Amino acid sequence: MAEQIKNHAEIRPYVNSLNFSKALNSAAGLNSGINKILNLAKHYNPIDTLAYIEATVNNIIIATCDEDRNGTNAAFLNATKIYYPIYIYYICIPNTNNNNIISQNNMKLENRNDIVNYILAGDGIYVYNRLNYTSCSAGFWAKARFLQNTNFIVTAGHCYRLNASYYLFPWNATEVGDYIGKMFLHYLSPMDFGLIHMSSNVKPVANIRNTDSKEYPQLIIKDHIVVSSNGAHLCISGFHAHVKCGYVKALSGFTTVDGKEYNETIFVVSMQARKGDSGGPVFSYNQDLIHASLNGILKGGFGYDINGDINNAIIIITPIDLILNKSAINVVTIT
Repeated sequence: MAEQIKNHAEIRPYVNSLNFSKALNSAAGLNSGINKILNLAKHYNPIDTLAYIEATVNNIIIATCDEDRNGTNAAFLNATKIYYPIYIYYICIPNTNNNNIISQNNMKLENRNDIVNYILAGDGIYVYNRLNYTSCSAGFWAKARFLQNTNFIVTAGHCYRLNASYYLFPWNATEVGDYIGKMFLHYLSPMDFGLIHMSSNVKPVANIRNTDSKEYPQLIIKDHIVVSSNGAHLCISGFHAHVKCGYVKALSGFTTVDGKEYNETIFVVSMQARKGDSGGPVFSYNQDLIHASLNGILKGGFGYDINGDINNAIIIITPIDLILNKSAINVVTIT
């Protein structure tokens, strides 16, 4: 195969710069291995676990929390050893000293009818009910396919809370903004996304928040495309992360959360995100740097590994085509 590649007319000028190494694992073998690992996951029910094929190391990666490796996930991890994957363990204990979380005692939850506020992809969303509260990020604006006057904000399905209300939570906010609506629909498996039905004066905009940039504070969503290549350069916009970018590490894999819900169609990007960024848009820049193509929304990820190294940080993405095929919505774009 290497000789065939070298003989291509387009490759010959660069042959002396190429270095070929023999792959120890075939693509068929890796695909078979990860399917068998998925079956083991459904038997042992590990929590907070991600498995994917990484082409650059020609192997299967299993990522999970260090706190669970000798407890809840031990049986699963031991059972997978026969496939010789690479294990990466992450520190998953949440930071309880997060100054960006607003206390319920300081919240002002209201719907101001005299002021029009706008919500962009990447803006924060405050999720509140009487039992608890959390934050996520807006993924993108969508319209019902057969009811064009019905508007939704797409975000992560795990942002759903029973009887919760959803409020605008702009970047760097110290106070919760206007009421957006209720979550109309959500899925945790086989994919992770939800639709917030907009029923207030908050107006959606088909742009991505990028206000840390003076030149391009908003990125115009031109279209949506499926990611098809490893190494592709992708970015996220989220309440905590703002805009960050990385590279596709894997185009397939699976993830578990509570040992019951499985997402079997995801892709993985080398990047760090934080709690509160879930649901935010994943996108690729167009050449003019002001337009962007939507690729999916953020499901979650892993940050620092057990050695304190952030370079192994990864995020998990729900692909855009999966969302659109599952729901009767259309992405609102600007052409």
